[in-house]
Amino acid sequence: MDWLIVIAAAVISGLLGVLISLIYYQRHERYQMKLKTLKDFAGYRYDLRGENFTRALNEIFIVFSDSTKVKEALKKFHEKIVSPMRSDILGNQYFVELFKSMCEDLNIKTSDFTDTFLLTPFNVKGGAPPSKP
Repeated sequence: MDWLIVIAAAVISGLLGVLISLIYYQRHERYQMKLKTLKDFAGYRYDLRGENFTRALNEIFIVFSDSTKVKEALKKFHEKIVSPMRSDILGNQYFVELFKSMCEDLNIKTSDFTDTFLLTPFNVKGGAPPSKP
């Protein structure tokens, strides 16, 4: 009878271990997807009309689907960008709000940086778009 208890305990602990590992792995993968999207968003902000920045923007509503604050900030930013009466000041405000909400969701501290820092990349892509070969 004791061997039956030992076997049951081993099976239960094994199943519990697998379940905990699966939950941890799913959370970690979700965090990694969010972090990649945020890195692309921040990294490609030098070219706001570029393909990579646009791809990062388009990913946000899927990757951050569990964050109401990020979705609301994205919605405001999108509405301002597609609006025929675009205001750079309001667009910048919504851009910063989106940036900060994604950082907050990932527990990345932004209080050490000004809004101007978040708005202004180190090297801005300017002029005409490069010609395709």
